[in-house]
Amino acid sequence: MFTEMVGWAIDEGADMLIGETFYYAEESFKALEVMKKSKLPAVITIAPMAEDIMRDGYGIVETCKELEQRGAEIVGMNCFRGPVTMLPYLKEIRKQVKCHVAALPIPIRTNKKYTTWFNLPDRNDCGCGAPHGRTFPTALEPLMCNRYEIGQFAKDAYKMGINYLGVCCLGNPMLVREVAHAVGLTVPASKYREKMENHFMYGENIPKHMKEYGNKA
Repeated sequence: MFTEMVGWAIDEGADMLIGETFYYAEESFKALEVMKKSKLPAVITIAPMAEDIMRDGYGIVETCKELEQRGAEIVGMNCFRGPVTMLPYLKEIRKQVKCHVAALPIPIRTNKKYTTWFNLPDRNDCGCGAPHGRTFPTALEPLMCNRYEIGQFAKDAYKMGINYLGVCCLGNPMLVREVAHAVGLTVPASKYREKMENHFMYGENIPKHMKEYGNKA
C-alpha cells in the first residue's frame, strides 16, 4: 500500500512525502522505510489514542525518537488530540529529538480526563444528541476551539522550537490563518482578520450611545 501511494506521489512530482495519523508504531516505521527509498524528505506524524501509548506498546516519545533514528526529517503528532492534551507530549518530543518537530492538533477542547476526541462528552447537551450516542464524529461543533486558542497553541509550540505547524481535522482557513499570524506571518487571508474597532457595538468607530449600550445587550 505504501509503495503504491509513494509511487503516485513521485509520478506527480512531489517535493516531499507526508505520512500521518499513525497509531501503530510499526506501521509508521514501515511507511518511513518505503518513503526513504524515494530520496524525498519524509514527514511522519503519529496519533496516539487515550491510552497514551501506541497500539503496539511503543511510547509516544520513544516512537518519535525511533522515527528520527530511521531517517525521518520531521516527526511529531497530528489529529485525535486538541491543543491542551497534545502540547505536553510535543514539549517532551522537542527535547528528545534533533530533527524538526510537527504539531497539528484538532481544534477540539480535549482535556486531562478525555485526552482524545473519541469519547469526549458535550457538557452542555442540547437534548438532541447524535443518534450514535456520542459526540464523535458528527456532533463535535459545541466542543470546538476558537481562533484565539489555536493561535495561542501555535505561539506556545513555536516558542518551543516547533516550526511545522498546522491544524488537523475540522480545521478551516480562519484557524490556519491564526496559526500563520501566531508565528509572525502575513498571508493573503490576513486582510480578512477581524477589525474589532469597526464592530457595531464593541468597536471604537461607533456612536457613543451604542458603545455605552454594549454590556446591556
